[in-house]
Amino acid sequence: MLHPQERTALLLIAGILILLAVISFLIESAGKEPFAAPFSDTLEDGSLAVLTGTVTAAANTRTGGHLMLTVNNTSVFVPDGALADPETVVGETISVIGTVQTYREKKEMIVERPEDIAIRPQ
Repeated sequence: MLHPQERTALLLIAGILILLAVISFLIESAGKEPFAAPFSDTLEDGSLAVLTGTVTAAANTRTGGHLMLTVNNTSVFVPDGALADPETVVGETISVIGTVQTYREKKEMIVERPEDIAIRPQ
């Protein structure tokens, strides 16, 4: 049999776990965009950023089957399989969320998942 203090402690722990689960669910359902800064060359590497613009070029990388998009003169690295047909996005307005990285002294974005790419209606 539990003492009243032990019952109280267990109820508090259970309540905190439920609260954490609810908060985690709410944050996950909100997505990354509310936590991302607009992309700029001044962002530090590792920052979460969002970039919206027109895709002016799409090319496969030399190795790995990945894709490089050019959006508003910014390179966006897209992992293999994130876009079914890369040629169809050229000329489209898209919004991408990714991590900022410096590559060859130029800022670019790295997309992690296909869900981080959204084609916007024109």
